[in-house]
Amino acid sequence: MDKKQELMNAAVHLFSIKGFHQTSVQEIAYAVDISKGAFYKHYDSKESLLVSILKRYQAETLQGLERLEIEEDLSPKNAFAKKLAYELESILADRDFFIMVFKDMPTDGNEQLTSLMQEMRSSSSKFHKKMLLDAFGQRIEPFLEDLTTVVEGIQKEYLITIILENRQLSIDKLSRFIASSIEAITLQLDEMEAVFTKTDDNGFSIDSLFGDMETKIKLYSKNTERMLESLNLLSQELQQDEPREFLIEALTDYLSQEKQIEKEVLLLKNHR
Repeated sequence: MDKKQELMNAAVHLFSIKGFHQTSVQEIAYAVDISKGAFYKHYDSKESLLVSILKRYQAETLQGLERLEIEEDLSPKNAFAKKLAYELESILADRDFFIMVFKDMPTDGNEQLTSLMQEMRSSSSKFHKKMLLDAFGQRIEPFLEDLTTVVEGIQKEYLITIILENRQLSIDKLSRFIASSIEAITLQLDEMEAVFTKTDDNGFSIDSLFGDMETKIKLYSKNTERMLESLNLLSQELQQDEPREFLIEALTDYLSQEKQIEKEVLLLKNHR
């Protein structure tokens, strides 16, 4: 194993135990028996090391999904559930590390990490869309953005519960529940109207952005209830045929006071 891989493994261990901010470059270097100066031959900062770790996690998960053996007699819905289970188990295999990611992610002012998180979300959503199409066919295409949001939203909420509240849940049962829930929705599509289906050339979608903000508010805000109420009001107002600009401006100004979602609020303003 080369030193870059050793440094990543050591950092995962230390970040899981101590947190990102509490772990020093010196400690990571010492763990693999090199000097602090030698660390910078491999990574220019602790943040760039974290970027490499996160990229590795996603690449390994997506590659694993691509290689996952699906039994020929498995129904498309059950094949979808099996893929979801693999994805969830990959995250929970390093539960302590992802607790650190949820609680101690150093995104403030770090363009590299912020850009990476957006890139990872886009890549993950593309894979979920492919999984959905494979499972439920092309007829769901007009609702693909909405169904992807539902899948990712359910996943996210259960992961928050499992990781942060240390709840023990059956991943197989959860995956089958998600797959059955999506199947139930697809059976009603003829009576439904798509909500969020438009994305720009960069894959930007309003619903994904609101999902990110909701998660961060739940995780970090000291004023969770009022922030979530404001976010919900903003979402409702933006869906109006004639949204009231003064109200949108007031709500976005209020939400931008929460530092953890400041960038998302700015992104929302720029894409309106």
